[in-house]
Amino acid sequence: MVPEIVVVAEHNGSELDPITFDLLAWGSQIAKEKHWKLGAMAVGAGINAMTQQLRNSAADVILALDDPLLREFNSLIYSDAIAAVLTTTPRLILVGHSYVGIELSGGLARKLDATLWTNCQALKPSSGGYRVTRPIAGGTFGSTLEVEADACNVFSLQRGSAFQGDVAIKEAEIIKLAMPPVVTNAKIKVTGETKATFAEDITQADLLVSVGRGIGHQNQLAAYQDLARLLGGSLAASRPIVDSGWLPVDNQVGLSGRTVRPKVYIACGISGSMQHLAGMRDSRLIIAINQDANAPIFQVAHYGIVGDISIILPALTNQAKISGKNAISSI
Repeated sequence: MVPEIVVVAEHNGSELDPITFDLLAWGSQIAKEKHWKLGAMAVGAGINAMTQQLRNSAADVILALDDPLLREFNSLIYSDAIAAVLTTTPRLILVGHSYVGIELSGGLARKLDATLWTNCQALKPSSGGYRVTRPIAGGTFGSTLEVEADACNVFSLQRGSAFQGDVAIKEAEIIKLAMPPVVTNAKIKVTGETKATFAEDITQADLLVSVGRGIGHQNQLAAYQDLARLLGGSLAASRPIVDSGWLPVDNQVGLSGRTVRPKVYIACGISGSMQHLAGMRDSRLIIAINQDANAPIFQVAHYGIVGDISIILPALTNQAKISGKNAISSI
């Protein structure tokens, strides 16, 4: 029997993406309130280790779809396969608002005749269904909507939208599913893939030193990495840095990257597009350094420095050598 709530687990082929456990936490709250079952669906090839890891989560049941055809992510094949093995349509499907989730959710919603709600920040039960919070106007404002639970709904939740509350850990039953006949001549062909490592999760850092185009050249990255290390934090970046290939997508902050809420966010040479601000504006303390006094980043910064970051950086690094990790201990 298919559970009322299904979380599509996200992974890089060998490791579960931490967003999977956020999705399970959100789903568990709704399952508890409505007395529904919560399931996690693991799809891929050679996923036994990840399936076992999912057993110690909030899920009641694990739906494992393991087949060589699923080794590389192809949204058409994945959506076909997932829709085919769901013998009954769930009331609720949760995916990450990630590159994988964005590709998968649209096709999955269409095949299941479900309503799709994207880029959600929170999802809670209500008397008639669900209460969902989503950003609008490029993240400048938030909207809260009441969604009826009568039909199937697909929600994609932002990375870093951490669930606040206790989650019961269960030893879930594992159900192995047979690969259904799917369309193998999909119009999308995977020619290469850059896998996420999840090695450094910037959403868990207390302090982030985030860099943008204003730092000048790629060879300057090491200096900012040193500053982050001295302060006990991690290095993050705006989208142009990632698009240029200077840092991997795991380091990107913004609507198309990760949503972060560190104790301290130091924005170095970042102008502050609405997409970037939406991913970091809830940081407890924002320090912005930019030579453009009219840069949008200053609209959300608690402290701003107008000046050349290449001149300011050595002073910050020298002070970090003195203060070190104690710099954020009282924040």
